Amino acid sequence: MVIPASKTLAVPEWLMVMRAMTGTLEAPGSADNPKILAMATKIAEAYPEMKSYCDLYKHDETPWCGLTMAYCMTMAGIRPVFGPTDTDKFLWAQAWDDPSFGTIINEPVLGCVVVMKRSGGGHVTLYESTSGSNYICRGGNQGDSINASSYPKSNVIALVWPKEAAHILPPQPRRELSKGMTGPDVSLLQVSLGIPADGDFGAITEAQAKSFQAAAKLGADGIVGDATWAELDSLDTRKKAGNDGLPNPAVYDAISNAVGASPLINYSWPDRGKAPRAYLDGMALTFALACVDLERGLVRVQEMSQAEQADDQTDALTWYKSKFAAHGMTNTKPGYDTLRHLFVMMIGLGMRESSGKYYEGRDMSATNTTAETCEAGLFQTSWNIRSCSPNIAPLLTEYWNDPNGFLPWFQKGLSPTANGLGSYGTGDGARYQFLAKYSPAFHALVTAIGMRKLRKHWGPINRNEVTINPDADVLLKKVQDIIQAPGPAPEPEPEPGPEMATVDILTTGKVIVTINGVTYGPVA
Repeated sequence: MVIPASKTLAVPEWLMVMRAMTGTLEAPGSADNPKILAMATKIAEAYPEMKSYCDLYKHDETPWCGLTMAYCMTMAGIRPVFGPTDTDKFLWAQAWDDPSFGTIINEPVLGCVVVMKRSGGGHVTLYESTSGSNYICRGGNQGDSINASSYPKSNVIALVWPKEAAHILPPQPRRELSKGMTGPDVSLLQVSLGIPADGDFGAITEAQAKSFQAAAKLGADGIVGDATWAELDSLDTRKKAGNDGLPNPAVYDAISNAVGASPLINYSWPDRGKAPRAYLDGMALTFALACVDLERGLVRVQEMSQAEQADDQTDALTWYKSKFAAHGMTNTKPGYDTLRHLFVMMIGLGMRESSGKYYEGRDMSATNTTAETCEAGLFQTSWNIRSCSPNIAPLLTEYWNDPNGFLPWFQKGLSPTANGLGSYGTGDGARYQFLAKYSPAFHALVTAIGMRKLRKHWGPINRNEVTINPDADVLLKKVQDIIQAPGPAPEPEPEPGPEMATVDILTTGKVIVTINGVTYGPVA
């Protein structure tokens, strides 16, 4: 049974050219079919820089599948493969597997270029349909003619679609992906999952796929099928439609430059060493977001920046009052100073809990593995923290709907681990664990609220192990100044000047005209 490539897909122009030439035969013996030789001439006319190469083709006994392909592409207005060496040019069949010419596709599409291996070299042809384990392909030099012939799928090296015709490539059916598979679709999956894209579905990709599936409330089996692809498409759409929350794109570079100039990047944190530059960039940007949200009057940031509370059993700033005082920092008034000092303490907490690695999972020696109690992220905060404030739970919905959270900044130069990306349980707790690593700013905001309401949640805080570094305060003050710097003054409105108008009145009798309150007339 022959399965058509598509009942609705329009036939690409280059395939129509190939079909029109079906039946063209190589001349017997030492004779040459002038139609085959003329293909080289036409290519040279369209692309003069290829003339000397085309002139080399003088006899149709020379394999001509690549020549026919080049001619069909040329007639369709698409530049043939023409790389720097002889084996990169169109007469070499396997040269058509060239990323500068086309995009590798996973499933055959009507008219796609099929590059094959075969005894004595390669073959290049065009896909027509599928028959069992074979592809039916139309091309030149197939039994010394242009025809449709059957070839085993196992001979195929690549399926290629011309980049110049990308606009007519129909949506590609996506493979079901699982551990051990490789390919460009694996790279696309990894980009969507927010992990380094190497095209290899290994343990890291499997762990993040399972974590995402649990977050999306799917079966977490690590096999990426239709349901998972659909949820990933939705994630990508939401991310593209949203933003990180900083209104002025120019501040990103200014903040990163401030981080680069800070002595904090060379500071060796007790028992942890230097912080990853990515961590300092990410935390500086998250503090900038908190400043923007404080200016907007968001209740959650007002809760973070409230004056030091009297209860040192709940408020981390009160618990650390003497440590702040040792560096001249006070938190007796609500506002930016207190918010900044909270982030100074958070930077120290992150270094204790995760060494500044955004992807950190739970302590593998711990037994708290339910969705509610499992630790996750930079600050090892678990989802049961939400009970301390009504401002935490809404963040989960907000960031699931707009999952931007400075991930590219937090992850730059870092390589996640499978253990770190793994999550536990189901429901909102599993969603929280995924977002804590996929949107690190979300995790930081949850932690910032929790530190003001339930400081006993973190062992390093309880044991007074968190370092308060005044250089962090200096850096964050620069970030605050960047955010609060006035923008360019608006152009003044021009002063109103005298206006002139011509009024033609076609009427009979007397007319009274009033302009800007001044009456003229009656005019006959």
